[in-house]
Amino acid sequence: MIPRTLGPLAALVPLVWTGLALAEEAAPTQAHEEAEAHAEKRFVPELTVITAFSLAGANVDDPTAEALALPGFLDVTARQGKLQGIHFDYLELALNACVDPYFDFFGVVAFSPEEVGVEEAYIDSRPLPLGFQVRLGKLLSSFGQQNGKHKHYWDFFEMPLVYEGLVGGEGLSNPGLRLSWTAPVDFLLQLNAEVYQGVFDESPTFDATGYELTAVDGTTLSSSAPFVPGLFVGSIKASFDAGDHVFLLGASAMYGHSTQTRLNGESTDQAFSAPGTVLYGADLTYRYLLGPNRGLTWQSEYLGRYSSGDLALASDGRLHHALKRQGGLYSQLVWRFDEPGQWRAGARFDLITQNSITVDGAGLDLDTMLQRYAAMLEYSLTEFARFRLQYAFDRSRHLAGARRDVHEVLLQVNVALGRHDAHAH
Repeated sequence: MIPRTLGPLAALVPLVWTGLALAEEAAPTQAHEEAEAHAEKRFVPELTVITAFSLAGANVDDPTAEALALPGFLDVTARQGKLQGIHFDYLELALNACVDPYFDFFGVVAFSPEEVGVEEAYIDSRPLPLGFQVRLGKLLSSFGQQNGKHKHYWDFFEMPLVYEGLVGGEGLSNPGLRLSWTAPVDFLLQLNAEVYQGVFDESPTFDATGYELTAVDGTTLSSSAPFVPGLFVGSIKASFDAGDHVFLLGASAMYGHSTQTRLNGESTDQAFSAPGTVLYGADLTYRYLLGPNRGLTWQSEYLGRYSSGDLALASDGRLHHALKRQGGLYSQLVWRFDEPGQWRAGARFDLITQNSITVDGAGLDLDTMLQRYAAMLEYSLTEFARFRLQYAFDRSRHLAGARRDVHEVLLQVNVALGRHDAHAH
């Protein structure tokens, strides 16, 4: 028999016991729900919006600037964002998500006044055994140091001159497959092997397509489209540090079919087809860390092209053997000079060192030592808003066979919304 003084306490015992039992049942359920919610969140895409606007001025009018040629490389000059006045340059929507335990997804859709296109859209495998990884989709090639970077990671307004002439002003992006291997060493050593479709709407070097040209005398000259995929890329990248000194080195090569045409129904029409074109390069980057947010970065790169094939001319209706040996370099220095890391200043020197084109053994009269100089000052109000002032003196352009110097001043505003991770390498 329970004493009368303990009666109230005894009445509470069943209630407490029941409450503890319910809590034990609820705890695993709540933990399970939280785990499921966290897992679902991992598969929700992260969205980043990046946009840029610019104000541009030059010492030449817009029609003249667009008619300027880079002799031996480009017949006209792309002036996106450089025409006189205020411009909306681009808007990028970037999606990043975990697909499942085996793949990750990344995609970038770019909007510009001229077009809307997919810059990249690919899946990455999670790290495979022995240090391997696979990437499949439309992707920027790992060729060189500059090609794999999106515009908002560029240190200057435009691509280096040698990239513009050999790779393209937007870089090389194409449907393809990349197999990467990272060596098990105490510094970064990575080998990349890539295969691409090799068909491009605009490329100064590669295009795995055919052509048909009608000569002045009525003769038809043509070349059938080659087998695709038709572009192969290999690269090696290494990075190591010694205290406050960081070094990045790389070497790359591309091999594929080159088809370059100028077909306007005129006597000056021509078509160049070279099945064994090679593009090669080497790069070196050195970083000196002056503090948590201060540092100097020196980056240099050389690119070269060897292309041998047939040149069809509408003027005589014949095929001629043409050989292109061209190359150039750039070297740039960027200094982040304040401790908060908001200010940067930089300078870049571009130089075309080789510009040799022969037709049936006779060399064309092309200018060499084409140069461009650029300097910039940049201020990041926050990590999401950046202002850049740039001056460029371009001595690489020609009009009607004569050199035409171009002075440019550009002010660009870049804004990012959402998460944007540091770029690889």
